[in-house]
Amino acid sequence: MARWLLALPLLAVIGAPESAWALKPGTHRELAEVACARVGLPDAFCRRMGKQTFETDDLEWEDLSAHAQRELGQERCEAADAALARVDSLAASIVTRARAGRFEEAAVALGRALHTIQDECAHHGMTNQEHAFYTLTEQCTDADVSPDSQPAALRCAKTRTTAVMELVATALANVQWNGVYDLCTDYQHDNQGDACANASLPSPFEACDFLAEHKNWDGLDSTWDPTLVGDELVKSFGAGLAGEMATRSACGGNPNAIDPPQPHAPVHDRAGLGCFTTSLGCLGKVDDDSTAPEATAAGCAATSPSILLGPSILLGLAAAFLPRRRRRDRRPGRA
Repeated sequence: MARWLLALPLLAVIGAPESAWALKPGTHRELAEVACARVGLPDAFCRRMGKQTFETDDLEWEDLSAHAQRELGQERCEAADAALARVDSLAASIVTRARAGRFEEAAVALGRALHTIQDECAHHGMTNQEHAFYTLTEQCTDADVSPDSQPAALRCAKTRTTAVMELVATALANVQWNGVYDLCTDYQHDNQGDACANASLPSPFEACDFLAEHKNWDGLDSTWDPTLVGDELVKSFGAGLAGEMATRSACGGNPNAIDPPQPHAPVHDRAGLGCFTTSLGCLGKVDDDSTAPEATAAGCAATSPSILLGPSILLGLAAAFLPRRRRRDRRPGRA
């Protein structure tokens, strides 16, 4: 199949076009770099950190703790504790590595931790199955229901990013930044390239696999209490920066402690989900088995195929598939 067709589901999930509220990879990076610059950390450090914040969706695509989510069947408390342990450990490594002059490793650790803290603002521990349902619903209808597209998610991510950067600036106040300004130098291109300019996205095949998971959602609210877990994530990050490395628990022995205070009603009508764009790009993989692409009554199925020729789609395709300067052997943050 043509490569540009396979790009469609990727654009639907994380590529383009983005709503003004979308907490997508580019927004993750922008929030991170703006807040980093605001607290006076070195530009090269901020940009390398921002690159990693963006690339966490690619490099840690299958690690749901990186995205403040839980596996299908995993208890809320277990998933939340995994996210807490992640940011605690990464925060501690930021300080030790920065003080040792290992600035790239410190920037990578910060980017990875910050992505998780930002993602909690949108995902609140939901499974990939529920996330895929709402993502596909938004892609194929006019419903603004994707967790990554909510205004509250962006506001939360801005607030938490600011708080995290202020903690980092305090923790790194005495660091000697000698040599940090070469952090984004691309040594493979005669020192003229910018190693922080480009960043990678998950593949279209991964996007198709993700969207297809909506079929396995039982319709029940899989999220956790966003206030309790979100606040605890920031506290865990601060504890890691301080070198406490204390084992934190979101539930304190109560398995229901972080259940959502107002769970949404069960979603019973989940049949027939799919549309022209995703059916074409994923060869029908994401559609419910009972629904052929041409029989879908709403959403993208009612959209003219001319959408494929729109300027935003073409620009998105170009951005997704221009050659990437990716050097996997030089990325210390790869899990």
